[in-house]
Amino acid sequence: MIIPSLGIVLARPLCEWTPQHWLLKLGWQQTRLQKGVYMDGHECDDHHMVHFEGSELLHVDPQLAPGKWKVIAIFHDEWHIIHVSGFINVEYGWLVHCDEPGNIVADAQEIIYPGANGDAWWNTEQLLKQVKHAIQIFKAAHPHCIALFIFDQSSAHASLPPDALKAFEMNKSNGGKQQKQHDTVIPDTNPTVEHHGKPQKMCLPNGQPKVKCSPICPWENEDCCMACLLSKQDDFTDQPSRLKALIKDAGHECIFLPKFHCELNPIEMASIFYNTFEEAKQCAVQQLDACPTEVIHRFINCSWQFMSAYRMGLTGKAAEWAVKKQKGNCQVSHSAMMSIEAVLHVAS
Repeated sequence: MIIPSLGIVLARPLCEWTPQHWLLKLGWQQTRLQKGVYMDGHECDDHHMVHFEGSELLHVDPQLAPGKWKVIAIFHDEWHIIHVSGFINVEYGWLVHCDEPGNIVADAQEIIYPGANGDAWWNTEQLLKQVKHAIQIFKAAHPHCIALFIFDQSSAHASLPPDALKAFEMNKSNGGKQQKQHDTVIPDTNPTVEHHGKPQKMCLPNGQPKVKCSPICPWENEDCCMACLLSKQDDFTDQPSRLKALIKDAGHECIFLPKFHCELNPIEMASIFYNTFEEAKQCAVQQLDACPTEVIHRFINCSWQFMSAYRMGLTGKAAEWAVKKQKGNCQVSHSAMMSIEAVLHVAS
C-alpha cells in the first residue's frame, strides 16, 4: 500500500474521500496522466556530473568510464534595468577563474547600463563575445572537463547566422539584394530518394543567390507552395543558432530550457533588490556576490528536481509536491512517482 511504503503509520485507515480531496488540492483531475514539459536531455547525462546530496549537500563525484570527461553544467540568465548577464557553475557558484591564493582573476559576468545616455542595448553580438570569454574562463578553471551551457529561450539565443537557410527570404528571381545562403546537402528525409546526400548549391556559378522555387505564396502555411515545402526540409529546420554553434565548435554542449519555466533555471532564484536606478548600480554586484555557494547548490538541486519530475510526467501541483518531498536529493524518486500513480489509478 502507498502509506506504509512511505513509512507512515496511521492510527486508523483512510477513507476514500481523503485521497480524492488530496488529489484535487494538488491540482489533479480524474483523467489520464499526460506528459508535461519535455526537455531533451540526451546531451545532459547526469552520470557525468557532480551531485550534492542530502540536507548537508554531500559532494558526490561522478563515476567516469575510461576516456570520459566530467560534465559541469553552466546556467545563464540576464537581469534588466541595469543589464547583468551571468553564469553559475553547478559546482563552485559563479563562473570565475581564481589564482592559487583564491583571488578572482577572470569573471564571466557582464554588467552594462543601457539607455539613451548609457551603453548600447544588449544584443546577440555582445552575448557571443561574452560566451567566448566564458569558454576561456571555463577552460582555464576546469581543464579536461566539458561545459554544458544551459540557456533560457530568447530571440538572441536563437539567432541564426547571416547565411542561414531561409526559404521564405529568397527572391522570386536570381540575384538582387537577398541574403546569400550557405550551401547544403539534401537530407535523407527528402521525398526524392535519388537526391539523398547530394550537395545543393544555394548560389549560382557567378556568386548570385538562387531564385526561390515557384509557385510563390506571400505567407507560410502547410503545403501551398514549393517554398513552404523547402522550409520543412531537415537542413532548413535543424540549423543550430549562432550561440549553439559557437559552443559546440569549442567542444562543449548547449541546451535550451522550455519557455515559461523559470523554475528550471536556478540562477532565476538569485534576486536583486533596489529602489532606484542609482541604487541598483551600486548594489547589484554586491548582492549577487553575497549569495553563498551553498545556497546556489540548493537552487540547482531544486531545478534538477523539477526536471526529474517533468520527465516522469508530473505537472502543476503534483510536480511541486514531489519536489517539496525530495528536498535532500537532486532527483524525484521513483517511489514518490509510483505513489502518485497508484493513487491516480485508484481514483480513476
